[in-house]
Amino acid sequence: MAATLEQKRLDQLLRLIAEGTAGVTGDDFLHSLVRHLAEALGVRYAFVAEFADVKTRVCTLAFWAGDHYLENFEYDLEGTPCEAVLAGDICLYKEHVQDLFPTHREELAAISAESYLAIPLVDKRGEVMGHLGLIDVKPMTGSVTDLSVMRIFAARARAELERFRAEEQVRRSEERLASVLASAMDAIITIDENRRITLFNDAAERIFGCARSWATGQVFDRFLSKPFRNLLDGYLHDAGDRQSQFWAPEGLTALRANREEFPIEATFSPMLLGGKRYHTFILRDVNERRKTEAELARLQVENRFLRAEIRAAQSFEDMIGESQPMREVFSLLEQVAGTDSTVLVMGETGTGKERIAQAIHNLSPRSERLLVKMNCAALPSELIESELFGHEKGAFTGATAQRKGRFELADGGTLFLDEVGELSLSAQAKLLRVLQEQEFERVGGGRPIRVDVRVIAATNRNLAESVKNGEFRSDLYYRLNVFPVRVPPLRERQEDIPVLARHFLAKFARKLGKTLSDISPQSIRRLQRYPWPGNVRELQNLVERAAILARGSVVDVEPDSAEPGTDAPVGDAGPALRLDDVERDHLVKILEQAGWIIEGKAGAAALLGLTPSTLRYRMQKLRIVRPSLASRD
Repeated sequence: MAATLEQKRLDQLLRLIAEGTAGVTGDDFLHSLVRHLAEALGVRYAFVAEFADVKTRVCTLAFWAGDHYLENFEYDLEGTPCEAVLAGDICLYKEHVQDLFPTHREELAAISAESYLAIPLVDKRGEVMGHLGLIDVKPMTGSVTDLSVMRIFAARARAELERFRAEEQVRRSEERLASVLASAMDAIITIDENRRITLFNDAAERIFGCARSWATGQVFDRFLSKPFRNLLDGYLHDAGDRQSQFWAPEGLTALRANREEFPIEATFSPMLLGGKRYHTFILRDVNERRKTEAELARLQVENRFLRAEIRAAQSFEDMIGESQPMREVFSLLEQVAGTDSTVLVMGETGTGKERIAQAIHNLSPRSERLLVKMNCAALPSELIESELFGHEKGAFTGATAQRKGRFELADGGTLFLDEVGELSLSAQAKLLRVLQEQEFERVGGGRPIRVDVRVIAATNRNLAESVKNGEFRSDLYYRLNVFPVRVPPLRERQEDIPVLARHFLAKFARKLGKTLSDISPQSIRRLQRYPWPGNVRELQNLVERAAILARGSVVDVEPDSAEPGTDAPVGDAGPALRLDDVERDHLVKILEQAGWIIEGKAGAAALLGLTPSTLRYRMQKLRIVRPSLASRD
């Protein structure tokens, strides 16, 4: 009698749940299942969950909470009642579930959980996919009938989950295929047994110059040259029922919609679909490929140079200067930037000659093209010509491939030649020819290459003196010196020193993540008295070091020649402490040490790290004359 009652209850439960879930699939089925399962078995909560990305974490797919659905959520398995069930076991905790899982007592207490029953969802391979669970606010008996109902609908939930996953895989596969077809650079065309087009992708529209809607249904032969049609006839005849592929790497041509003939590469592939035979062709426009390869090669070379420029670029962003000498420089730049004239930038090391070249290029009509830079002093003389003009494969040992030189890369743009005075005489001759004729040959080549390049050269040498000494060609000097720009050394623009120093301080404060508000007044005075043999670059390095060492918001900056911790007297301490007097005394001391010889390795200019012309300029400005000559006046 008890067995009969239990069977009737089972039948009733199955009927109630089946009626509630009939006619729905996917997410709707899972939502309907948990609701009707909870109502039929008389429990508060019912849910379905599956593994998330890892098997230590699950996410709910449907969760009924007595009178409403909860938003789906994820949770970690460790220490939860679900941990054992997802290892493959049916789990029943009839009562006191909060005490059994103390690490999650708070979450279980929040829903007044007293009991828990769950059954794993196992796929056809025997792997656990997720679980179907019940939670109630009162004890559960876990009767045979309840477990039978759970097993029956867990199997249905598993089947629905597997179907849902399969549909999702198909959907993703179709999306990937559609994405591949849409993004492919090659034309992809499928024809049926009557040679009519059934698939025509975006690239085919572009390559053949017609719409997909127009091409679909057309006989494929409409787009083929006679040799291509003959090849296709032979392929289709020989292929028969075999699943053979064929590749025609060259020698074929096809016809665009406007009947224009163009060279192609093609791959033929057969396939069976729904008992019918189709053939897919992947066609590549050879002309387009060659253009793409040439553009790719150009972009790769350009990318290498741009990366090199980023690495080599000076770290300050804009030229800074309020002094009269710098205002004169800026005025010259504005006048020459809009022309194609060759510019010769002269100045000591560290004055920012490269920044001058960058400014000229940025302000010029060539700013959209590359500014290609080359330091003539950084390369061995035997490599300079190859760097400037490129070389052919086999031109010399190690020339394993053709390489473009800086002039070719700068075509349409600007070429900056730093330390141009270091070029060898042979390289000077070739450079002169390019400046005169805009034409050159690669090393090892005989074909003239024409370019449109503006040249900006820079030097810290006195090129006029080099011409006199036979170290630099006079004709090249006059070609380069069309528009000379002299960048003043930092000691000639003392009023710019505080502005530059504070600019660098703000920059390094951001870089170091420090709050650095200013440079101390005594440091500013010291910086303005210092002769700055390394110019702006030395100032930048000095401020960076001070920023790193700074412990407060106001920074002390000590020039390398100053004794740390001291502050020389300033202001009205006496005429001997004026900057001009200090510089004059120092120059006279070095001149006397060199026997008043200015040039040469042992000359005063070399000892001071200056060019002879710069030393003569400073002597004239400070009215320094050799004593023996002064006595004759």
